[in-house]
Amino acid sequence: MAKRVGELAIKISFGMKVFDVTQYEAMADGETDSTQIACETEGTLKAPLSLNNFTSVGWLEFSHLDKLVVNGGGILDGQGAEAWNLTTCPGRKNCKNLPLSMRFCKISNAKIANLTLLDSKGFHMSIQRSSNINVRNLNISAPKNSHNTDGIHSSGSNNIDLATLTIGTGDDCISIGQGNTNVSISNVACGPGHGISIGSLGKYKNEKNVVGVNVRNCTISGMSNGIRIKTWPGAPPSEASNITFEDIIIQNVSNAIIIDQEYCPGHHCNNEPSGVKIHNVTYRRIRGTSNKAVAVNFMCSQLVPCENVTLHDINLEFVSNPGSLGITSSHIQNNSSLVQNVTSSCLNVKGMALGIQKPATCL
Repeated sequence: MAKRVGELAIKISFGMKVFDVTQYEAMADGETDSTQIACETEGTLKAPLSLNNFTSVGWLEFSHLDKLVVNGGGILDGQGAEAWNLTTCPGRKNCKNLPLSMRFCKISNAKIANLTLLDSKGFHMSIQRSSNINVRNLNISAPKNSHNTDGIHSSGSNNIDLATLTIGTGDDCISIGQGNTNVSISNVACGPGHGISIGSLGKYKNEKNVVGVNVRNCTISGMSNGIRIKTWPGAPPSEASNITFEDIIIQNVSNAIIIDQEYCPGHHCNNEPSGVKIHNVTYRRIRGTSNKAVAVNFMCSQLVPCENVTLHDINLEFVSNPGSLGITSSHIQNNSSLVQNVTSSCLNVKGMALGIQKPATCL
């Protein structure tokens, strides 16, 4: 299960069972090949209800491992409902996050697949300072009123491949934080929640750049946001570049395409412009429905304007009274009263538009 076990989180708790991998001939000496060590249990694994039972930021943690495989079919229930109302400062920069369900830190060459994650207290899964991580066939679910329950969050990592996922939570389906390079996101069914996001960036000093993110073949339904890049106002200098969103279906989403460099959910921010430079961003073949008239909204920084932003074949309809999440292009074609004019808005952004442009471009 793991090769070159270094500082291994030796004990893994599964409900009433605790597996100490050193009792199965694993060695935390940095040299022993422990690839044949495996732990298995059936049924639903439930997290402790009380926050007092958590001594770390995560419920299930894996760290300092090479060639880790986490492959299941089981259910990880974070039992977060009682905890969601205990955070008194949501949206503020110094707000302490609730425990996340699965944390992977300093992992290399890992495969994570075939799991169901429910109702995490905080993020459902976090990938930190890791490389060559392959995630497949996850079902992640929490109510839309569960604050800060991102499906998958990655930071400080490289060569991350996330595919074939069904995610619906109270926050971002997937959030790509600072320091990530070469991230691939594909075949994700996202909703409800806040969409697929790059960021938020610039929350802390000395953040590393985000370079190379490709999001493709995804469906985003019934969200407050579709595909988003977000940075805090007053953020110190860093960059986000070489980002592509392509072949995305958006259904009944409030902010279908958005760059928000004034991101401040708790409304407790300064008024300084963001120092995060966003450039080389491409949106290609994005189609669907927006429940706001402004379907494309670029709010870039006055200090470091967005550059080389490309819109290529954008086709978004404004549905003024969408009702249920079942509004589709066929509904629109058969009921023209649902459709009104759709618009775009640009602030401090330079770029170009190619092919179909609905709404009419402001670039």
